[in-house]
Amino acid sequence: MANALTVDCVVGGGSGIGAALIERWQADGQRPIWAIGRPSAALEKLAAYPAVSAYPVDYSDESLAALAANLLESGADVTRLVICNGVLQGEGYRPERALTQLDLQAMRAVFEINAFLPMRVLSALSPVIKRAAAPRIAVLSARVGSLGDNQLGGWYSYRGSKAALNMMLKCAALELRRLNRNAKLVAYHPGTVDTPLSRPFQSGVDPEKLLTPERAAEALDRVVSRLEPDGELSYLDWRGETIPW
Repeated sequence: MANALTVDCVVGGGSGIGAALIERWQADGQRPIWAIGRPSAALEKLAAYPAVSAYPVDYSDESLAALAANLLESGADVTRLVICNGVLQGEGYRPERALTQLDLQAMRAVFEINAFLPMRVLSALSPVIKRAAAPRIAVLSARVGSLGDNQLGGWYSYRGSKAALNMMLKCAALELRRLNRNAKLVAYHPGTVDTPLSRPFQSGVDPEKLLTPERAAEALDRVVSRLEPDGELSYLDWRGETIPW
C-alpha cells in the first residue's frame, strides 16, 4: 500500500453520531473522509467541508458494490471505518415489553437494519479491508445485546438484533485474522446519545450519562484510536470498558 491515499469512512454519515464524528475528524485534518449514507440534508452539509466527500447510497447490493469498486479504483487505504446504522423503533412499532407484542414484520425491520445491514456493508467492503494497511473498524452495537448483562428482559427485537450482530461480527473478526492480520474489529456501545433514536426513551436516563453527539464522537474517536490488532472481536463501551458477551 505504498503511496496509497489513506482515508476514513463513516457509513451512516448522516446520523447524529456519524455526522458528529465526521465533523470531529475533518477538524483534525488528518486525512480525507468519505461520508456514506442515504441522501439527506445532513450529508449535503458535511460535503461542504473540504476534506469530506459525500457518497450517497441506498444500501442496495448494487450501491454497496459500487462503493467498494470506487474505493478500490481510487487506491484508498481505509484507516478507520465506522458503521453507524441502527434503529430502535419505526412507524407502527416500538420496542416490545412482552412476548404478546412480538410482530414478525417489525422484527424483520429491526433485524434488517441493526444486524443484516452492517454485515452487508462489511461483506461489500471486504476486498477494501483486505488490502488496507491497518484498518480499525467499529460497528455500532449496544450493551443490551449482551446476554450476560441482561437483567431486565424486554426489547426483544432490539436486543436480539444486536446479539445477532455481535455473533456475526465475531465470525468476521476470525475471518479477518486470516485476510488481514493488521485489521481490528470492535462491536461498540456508544452509550445513550441524544439523537432521534433514543429521544423517546430518555426520561429515565441520568442527565450525566446522556451524551451529546459531539461527546459521543469524542469517546468513539478515543476508543478507536487505542485499538490494537489481536485477531479478536472486542465488545467495548464508550468508556473503553469491556462488555460481557
